[in-house]
Amino acid sequence: MAVSSEHRRGWRMGVIMGLVCAVMALLVIALVSWKSRRALPVVQTAPVSVQRIERVTLATGTVRPAARQIINLDNLQAPIQRVLVHVGEHVQAGQPLVQLSTASAEASVQAAASALADAKSAYQRVLAQYNQAPTALKALFLPQLNAALASVASARSQLAQAQASLAQLTITATLSGVVLIANPNGVDANGNPTPVVEVASPKKDVIVDLSEVDAAQIQVGMTATMQTDAYPNQTFTGVVASIAPYAEVSSSGAPVVEVTVEPRGSFPVPYGYQLTCRILSRSQTPVAAIPYSAVVQNGTGYAVYEWRSGHVYLVPVKLGMTSDTAVQVLSGVHPGDRVVVNPPDNLANGEAVRTS
Repeated sequence: MAVSSEHRRGWRMGVIMGLVCAVMALLVIALVSWKSRRALPVVQTAPVSVQRIERVTLATGTVRPAARQIINLDNLQAPIQRVLVHVGEHVQAGQPLVQLSTASAEASVQAAASALADAKSAYQRVLAQYNQAPTALKALFLPQLNAALASVASARSQLAQAQASLAQLTITATLSGVVLIANPNGVDANGNPTPVVEVASPKKDVIVDLSEVDAAQIQVGMTATMQTDAYPNQTFTGVVASIAPYAEVSSSGAPVVEVTVEPRGSFPVPYGYQLTCRILSRSQTPVAAIPYSAVVQNGTGYAVYEWRSGHVYLVPVKLGMTSDTAVQVLSGVHPGDRVVVNPPDNLANGEAVRTS
């Protein structure tokens, strides 16, 4: 039976419409997929690497004596009779530095010595009476004899105390070193208080004030190199000897931590000179590290966005040493993991992302 032309036209239109609908469906699916992919945040990732962390901290240091003895006018128990040393003099421990007025102390010694002599005389008189008494009566003199003997002991003790007080009026050096100040007036030319005597040890330290952030990277034993314009073309070496366990407020109002560098070898730089110090911080072994730009603030701590299978997850981390570009990771992520570098502010935990 013949198919009418009108029926064939209907069949063709049905096929065409079906094809159009299929194409349109494919286009819609592709468009939705494209829009969905286009909406995903694009992030850049970097691996957690293993490397040595190295950083140079640059600061200004001041040369100071490692130990010093300062005698201030306010702390003296008597007027100054004489300063026994001069500026620049080298002194030994135990050497007299300042002689205070001894008139009152000497009078006390003489009075105590006289009292001791009287006590001894009284004891001898009672002792003679005791020895001359008949045996049956000796017991009567024992209380007087014991009292006289106690008076002698007390007088002898008072004399020793008076002599010790007299000796304290001669102030001696507690260390060997050089005299930096010898001024019996205790004031400078402008009327400002100054030590009567200051003795500095020959051993020198370099004191460096660092910010809290820089000080946290420094450890005892780290190497320091130092230079000063006063000694051109010379580089001195030293070792970090101590780090103050607290911060102080500097003249600018910023908190600083005092770090002591101990020079090694010949160090002719005088007290008070300033040097440029470079302290090298270096991890002893290779450590897990991430780019510094991957770290984000997480409450009072730190975190990173770890990339896993197309999603990012906020992971708290504990940080160690830092360099100019990298920071040691003590916990949270491990070598081989990938973290987001410069994460966008609106990045969410668990969010799907695309990597560039």
